Formats: sequence, C-alpha cells, structure tokens
Amino acid sequence: MPKRQSPEVNAGSMADIAFLLLIFFLVTSEMTQESGMFQLLPEKVADTSPPPPVNKRNVIEVLVNNNNLILFEGKLVKIEEIPTLVKEMILNSSNRTDWPVSRAVTEEELQVRIDKNKKVLEKANEAAQASAERKLKKSELRLKALQVFGEDFRKSEHVVNMQATQGAEYETYILLKDHLKQAYKSLRNDLAIKVLGRGWSDLTLQEKEMLKMVYKENISEAPVIQ
Repeated sequence: MPKRQSPEVNAGSMADIAFLLLIFFLVTSEMTQESGMFQLLPEKVADTSPPPPVNKRNVIEVLVNNNNLILFEGKLVKIEEIPTLVKEMILNSSNRTDWPVSRAVTEEELQVRIDKNKKVLEKANEAAQASAERKLKKSELRLKALQVFGEDFRKSEHVVNMQATQGAEYETYILLKDHLKQAYKSLRNDLAIKVLGRGWSDLTLQEKEMLKMVYKENISEAPVIQ
C-alpha cells in the first residue's frame, strides 16, 4: 500500500502577513524619547591650570537631592521658582553683600581687551589665526553691546553651582538645568524689550549675540572651588 503524503501548506501569503504585522506595530508603537538638551562645548585651551577660587558670595548653590527635591541656597524651593530666584541674585539690584558682585562695565576695559586681541592676531600663526580672529570680533561686538545697552551692561561675577546627589533622577536634573537656562533667557528678553522695544524672537542674530554677552550664562556642573 503506497504511503500517504501529507498535504503541503501554502505559505505564499505568510510574507504579506508578516509585512502587515510589521506595519501595524510600527504605527501603533510609541517611540521613547531620551531627555537632554543642546550644549555647545567651549574651545580647547592650552592652559590646563585649575581655575582660581571663587568668592563664596558669588556662588549660587542649587542642588537636587535623593528625593528629587530642589534646594536653592540650602532652602527647599519649587522648581518653578528657580528662574525668578536666579534672576534676582544675578541682577542684585539692592547691592546685597551676600549676593554675587554686579559692577558696571567700562569702555576702557573693553578697549584694552580689543587691543590685546589685535596683538594676539598679529602674532598668530596660520593654525591659530582663525581662533584669534573670532576672539577679536567678539571683543569688538562686546564694545558695541556696551554702546547699545549702556548702564544696563553690567558684569556679574556669579557662578551657578548645579549639583545632584547620587540618587537624584536624570529627568529632574535635566528639568532643573532647563529652568536655570530660562533665567538667562528671561533676563535677555526683558532687556531687549526695555532697550530695543522688541522681544527675543524678533531680534537679529547680532542683537542676540550682544545680549548673550550682557547676561553671560555661567552654570558649573562641577564642584566650584571657594
């Protein structure tokens, strides 16, 4: 008696089914997005000596603890309060002696920097010439910013010391840094409206660069030597 053969399974449509399932999962699945923010690193410098100590009054202490609570200058605050608190300490309108030093910028000191950068550019070799040119243009733009913003162009010696304990969540840390950056954005926008009559989004690229010089972002994520 001949052996009965098993009927073959028609697998011709299996590839179509797999393709449809793949499309289904791609359409219905939610892709997780990593938290983070754009940050431009400073240029490499030849001088590797440690930075000088910072006067204690100039350090603004901000900490995220293990419970994801925010401590500002040792006091528990809501994260939404951070921009306002940082702005007040940077401006130091009342000249408090326990807050960061804020002094007027003079045309003389800016001109000294321009002259210094001109000499560096004259002596720079081909490899260092591009960097020297950028520094000279930046110092010249800083002088123009003083001419535009006048007495509102002040130099704050503050350093925002942003720290987190080992148990703090990364999302809270990033959110805190975003709120610190909002303080600088708000300072620049307020001054733009006051002097130029326009908000940040309506400014030219050069005007934005000048405002960044007036309120220079200074956030340290490394321990500050005091």
